[in-house]
Formats: sequence, C-alpha cells, structure tokens
Amino acid sequence: MSKKQILKNIQKDKKETVTKSEKDSYFKFVTTVSILLLIFILTYFLIGLFYTKEIKFNSKDDTKAEVNIDNGTIMLGQLFDKADDEYYVLVYNPSDKTSSIATWLNVYQSKESALPVYKVDSEKKFNSNYIVLDNSNPLATTLSNLRVKSPTLIKITNKNISGYIEGEDNIINVFKGN
Repeated sequence: MSKKQILKNIQKDKKETVTKSEKDSYFKFVTTVSILLLIFILTYFLIGLFYTKEIKFNSKDDTKAEVNIDNGTIMLGQLFDKADDEYYVLVYNPSDKTSSIATWLNVYQSKESALPVYKVDSEKKFNSNYIVLDNSNPLATTLSNLRVKSPTLIKITNKNISGYIEGEDNIINVFKGN
C-alpha cells in the first residue's frame, strides 16, 4: 500500500468517526430533550390530577348544583338580630309531614299586610340550646334566658318579644286571622 492510499484511508476513517460521533451527540441531545419533555408532561398531569384536581378522567358530567340561599330560615340565636322593626319567628319542624303549619304560613305570606316570617328548624343541632320540652320562657329578654317549645310563633317588635304563641292550632289561628 502506498503512502497516499494510507493517508486516504486514515482520512476516510476520520470522517466516519466524526460522523459517528456527531450522530451519537445528536441522538443524546434528542433523547435528553424527549426525557425532559416526558418528565414535564408527567409532572403536569400528576399535579393536575392529585393536587389541583383540575384533571379528571371520569366520564360523568360534573354539573354544579345551583346554590339557593334561603334568607327566611335562621338560627334561633339570631332571634333579635333582624333588621326589620316587626317580624315573626316561627320555630317548628319543617320535615313533619303531618303538620299543616307550612301550608298556613304560605297563605299568610301571600297577604300584602303580612309581616316577615323567619323560620327556625327545631330539629337542627345548633338550635338545641334553646329548644325545651317543658318550661318554656315566653318573657325572655335575652338569648341566655330564651327557652322555646316546638312549634312556637314569636312576634318581635323593636328587638323585644311582643308576642309568644305555642301550639300548632294557636299558630294556625294567627295565620288565618291576619
């Protein structure tokens, strides 16, 4: 082999080595970028799935229920807190299907001269401090001495109790008469 031939072979080997080296670095670059991209996407989905819960894979329609705020229902602890000068507070069990108080309350509220009526659910736990079975206190002036039987209709005038009616029949008579 001649010297020229050997030099040509060395240059050819050098070119192949450079080309192979360039290919290897290009492959390493693409692999690194792909791995980083996959890690980023995986992190995004994990955060969205478990932390922020914005990503969901269930097929159910997640329609949000409309929120209804009932300003007519209060806690018994708010008895004296209403802005009206004169109003009624009705303490009763609204889930009692045998009671006709709710029907007569609707009849009363449909009248133009009706005072506002705030309802108190006597079965709710946060009203239990004021609900008693016996020995109610119709002359209570503060919440600390308030004791109410269910059902009761309390008339509030200027932040004081001006009327106190116990019993379903008596309450219905008030709603009928007014």
